[in-house]
Amino acid sequence: MNPISPPYYQRYKQETIDMIMDIAKDLPGDEAVLVGNAIKYLCRYRTKNPTPLEDAKKAQWYVNKLVELLESKPCATPPTHRIMKDELPYPLDI
Repeated sequence: MNPISPPYYQRYKQETIDMIMDIAKDLPGDEAVLVGNAIKYLCRYRTKNPTPLEDAKKAQWYVNKLVELLESKPCATPPTHRIMKDELPYPLDI
């Protein structure tokens, strides 16, 4: 067994690390860590440990931490940028 890329992370079309990196790439660092770990435990919960409950509880712990983090942030939605008329790639006739 390859300790860097074990079979329980290779069960899907995309390896778990690649999936995590794709999902978390635009998240703030603190959120990316929590989301990535939750995904990791959910991807392997039926294959790595003797019982699925252990990894399911670990995933739940990370999701709970993510909820706490999001509740503590002043704004859980990304800021919007108001586009000015001169920023448009096409003319705007109003």
